[in-house]
Amino acid sequence: MSQISVICNMNFSQVAFQELLNQSIPVFRIDDRVEEVKEFFEDGRFSHVAIYDDQRFLGNLSSYALYPLENDESLYSLIDELQSFWVGETAHWVSVFDQLLKSGADLIPVLDHSGMHKGYYLLEDIEGMFGQSTFVQEAGEVLIISSNPSNFSVSTIVQLIEMNQGGVGGLLMTTSNELVKEVAVKVNSENFTQILSELRRYDYHIDYAPVNDLYFEQLKERSDYLTNYLDL
Repeated sequence: MSQISVICNMNFSQVAFQELLNQSIPVFRIDDRVEEVKEFFEDGRFSHVAIYDDQRFLGNLSSYALYPLENDESLYSLIDELQSFWVGETAHWVSVFDQLLKSGADLIPVLDHSGMHKGYYLLEDIEGMFGQSTFVQEAGEVLIISSNPSNFSVSTIVQLIEMNQGGVGGLLMTTSNELVKEVAVKVNSENFTQILSELRRYDYHIDYAPVNDLYFEQLKERSDYLTNYLDL
């Protein structure tokens, strides 16, 4: 087994992650004046803010897009500058973190199933979960893997990944209790489908994967086929 960076015990749940939701940061309406939004950005803490039309999310406005405009103009003149990134309120923390990194923003709006604004997740809060760990800097994609404690083995997980042409850059124990153990694994591979299949064969549950999961796609196809058959 190759040398793996030190495992850190984060021991937080998805419920605990959702407690990071920040509801104190404002949103703005598309008919608000540029001056109001400039005042929000004055302290330089945030790179973006969410813009709405009534209660409909339109996108995020970068602080840099504002400054060519006069203070008394409305945000309508910047509608083409809005960037459409957001997450659902039940999104996994890895997905939220990934979206933040891809967007280059330091916050991301959270919407419920009907598109209503619920708050923001902040990059600094998510990074704070990792403490002094170098896990974030390691190369690779993140898999979240869990199992019951009696079956769970870090060495087995690493071996299964490496036996299927994958490289492990680091691990973080995210949950450990009498019911379940969960670990985040940084993986380098071009063969994720085989890795996921092999982990499931050893009774590991895939809580999050960065790629389209053929296993669930096949389950959906079978479910759709059965539904169509029963409707005949």
